[in-house]
Amino acid sequence: MGFFCYTLGAWVDNGPTNPWPLGLWILGGAGTALLAVAAAVIGRLARPRPGRPTGARDRALSWATALVWLAALGLAVTLIAYSPFFGGFFPARTTFGTKGILWSALTLALLTLPVVVVATEEAISAVPGSLRQGSYGCGASKWQTVRRIILPSAMPGVMTGMILAIARGAGEVAPLMLVGAVKLAPELPFEPRFPYLHLERSFMHLGFHIYDVGFQSPDSEAARPVVWTTTFLLILIVVTLNLAAISLRARMRRRAGGGAF
Repeated sequence: MGFFCYTLGAWVDNGPTNPWPLGLWILGGAGTALLAVAAAVIGRLARPRPGRPTGARDRALSWATALVWLAALGLAVTLIAYSPFFGGFFPARTTFGTKGILWSALTLALLTLPVVVVATEEAISAVPGSLRQGSYGCGASKWQTVRRIILPSAMPGVMTGMILAIARGAGEVAPLMLVGAVKLAPELPFEPRFPYLHLERSFMHLGFHIYDVGFQSPDSEAARPVVWTTTFLLILIVVTLNLAAISLRARMRRRAGGGAF
């Protein structure tokens, strides 16, 4: 898994190491198109005729269609991997294998995901079964029932999980120290010129700033006002986000006509 991620990361940063020659790449593209057309034709022939049972010929054509589509997909992925027209998104800098805001965001997402998943599962299971049965009785399909009945009714519970995830993510400092947070960031990940967002840049974190000023400063007594101010700012941000999420949850609950959370 690690080898795959680093290989994919190197391709995204700098493009293919050994791109195919232009003539070979065009020939491969033509082969991919021919395989796709052949798979479509075979799939058309594999469809059983109305009123006739499915026979061995139809099953063989179905397998052949799947194999041809698989070959076309594999050749298309190979063409993308060895494309001579792609030189990488970040040829002048390295995003993969270094600290940055991308890995910090993914780390926080993985840390808070279980809270959101559990809350979402409980919210969906709390939707009364009579709503589902009533929707099916009115002729709605499963997807229409999920989209128009179950998800709107469960959204207040999902928002509860998001509120808990915000509180959990705001207190995480140690993982971010390893993957992106620094004591002093000379450049911000965001800037007003293209490409606007630099995923490879590190950033400063209020929690890490509290730890650094309060426990690593040579004069902790003189730094105490800064620690209290930073702590108050962090609490204020978390409370503001929670209030906004609670307000949105209340609005969704009123729109759904009540909820279990």
